Amino acid sequence: MYRKFSKKLKKWKDQKTRKPMVVEGARQVGKTFCLEQFGTNEFPDHHIFDFMENPSLKDSFKKDLNPDRIIRDLSLIAGKDINPEKELVIFDEIQECPEALTSLKYFCQKKPEAFIAASGSLLGLSLSNNSFPVGKIEREFLNPMDFDEFLIACKEEKLATFLKTISQDETISAAIHQKVWEYYKFFMITGGLPEVVKNFVLKKDSINEAFTAVRNIQKNIIKDYIDDISKHSGKIKSLKIKAVFNNIPIQLAKETNGIKKFVFKDVLSENSRYSNLEAPIEWLVKAGLVVKVPILKKIEIPLLAMSDEKKFKLYLFDCGILGCMLDLSPEIIFTQDYGSYKGYFAENIVLQELVKTFDSKQIYSWHSNSSEIEFVFEHKGQIIPVEVKSGINTKAKSLKHFIDKYSIKNAFLFSGQDAQNYKGVVKKLPLYLAPELESFIEKKP
Repeated sequence: MYRKFSKKLKKWKDQKTRKPMVVEGARQVGKTFCLEQFGTNEFPDHHIFDFMENPSLKDSFKKDLNPDRIIRDLSLIAGKDINPEKELVIFDEIQECPEALTSLKYFCQKKPEAFIAASGSLLGLSLSNNSFPVGKIEREFLNPMDFDEFLIACKEEKLATFLKTISQDETISAAIHQKVWEYYKFFMITGGLPEVVKNFVLKKDSINEAFTAVRNIQKNIIKDYIDDISKHSGKIKSLKIKAVFNNIPIQLAKETNGIKKFVFKDVLSENSRYSNLEAPIEWLVKAGLVVKVPILKKIEIPLLAMSDEKKFKLYLFDCGILGCMLDLSPEIIFTQDYGSYKGYFAENIVLQELVKTFDSKQIYSWHSNSSEIEFVFEHKGQIIPVEVKSGINTKAKSLKHFIDKYSIKNAFLFSGQDAQNYKGVVKKLPLYLAPELESFIEKKP
C-alpha cells in the first residue's frame, strides 16, 4: 500500500552521510511495512532483523557495539554478505534490544555512510528507561493512514488526485461528492491502520463481510494494546492507564452539547483527579494512543504559554479504534444514525488528519464563555482556527467571534456539506479535504 512516509525515507537515503533512522509509532501503523517496501524499491537488497521474532539476535550486541563486528555477525546469521553502504539494514522491534538501540550511536560515529534503519513501538521506545542516543539518530513518527492513502488503497487513485489538485475556482459536483462521501464513511469505519484497511479492500465487494472483518481485527488490536499497557506500564499501575484509555470514548459519547475538557471524576471509583491521572494520561500520549489538545483561553504567541496544564481534550489516535471501542456498528456509522455523537466523531477524524501534517504538540482548542473553536494552531506566522461540523449545518458563530476578536485572516470550516467556498477569510471545505489543509492555507485568496 502507498504511504506518503516513503518520501521522508527517500530524502534520508539521498543524503551523502546520514544518521541511523528510527521510525516510531503506535503498534499496527505500518512501520515495518514501510521500511521493507523502502528496502525493496530503493536498494539492491535489504536485510531485516526482528528482535521480537528472533530474541537470540540480542547476543550479537552483547559482546561490544563495534559496527563492523556487528555487521559481520549479522552476515553470518543471514547467511550472506551484508554491505551496509549499499544495502538497507533494518533493526525491527528495536525496543526489545536496548543494546541495539545504543549501537546506533556508534553506527553514526563510525559508519555515517551506512544505511541503518530501525523501527520500534512507542510503547517500548518512549516509555523505556533506556535513553535514545541523543543527537546520533534521526527520528520520524509514523501515523495511521490518512483518507488520501485510503483512497489509493481502494484503487481510487483518480479521486485522490482530484482532491489533491482542486483549484480555488473549482467546485466539487454533487455526484463526485456523493462518491467521495461514501468512501469517507468507509474510512470512518476502518480508520487508518493498514491491516484493517487491507482487509476491508480485499472484502469490500461483500460489504457486510468487510464490516465484520474490520471490527474483528480492530477488537484484536485493542486487546493487543491493553496487553501492551500491562507489559510496559512499569511503576504506573496499568489499572489507571486502562481506565483512562477506556474512558476517553465514553466521555466523547456522553456529551450532548460538546465536551469542554477531559473530566477526571468517575474515571476511577476513587482518587479521580488530575494529580492521580496526570501520569497515566501522559503515558498514553507518549505511547501514541491518545492525542492531547490543550485548551486556550486567549490567543497570544507562543500559544503554549496560554494553556492550562489541567484543561485539555483527549482524542484517540485512530477513528476506527474509537468506533470499535464505543461498539458503534459499521452499519450505524455508514447511515450516520448515531445522534449527537457524530459531531465529536468528526472532530476526532479531522484531528487524526491534522496531526499528520502539523505537530500534534502544537494543536490547541480555544474556549471563551459559550464560544469554542475545535482546533487552533500557528503555521508560518499565522494563527489558523479550524471549526468542525459533522452535518450540513455550517453556522459558525464561534468562528466569527474568534475572527473578529483576534483579526484572523485565514480560517477554515470543515463540514459534511458538498458546497465549497475557498475564498474570503472563512474557507468552507468538506470534511474529506482535511488532509489537504496545508495547501489551502498557502493558496492565494
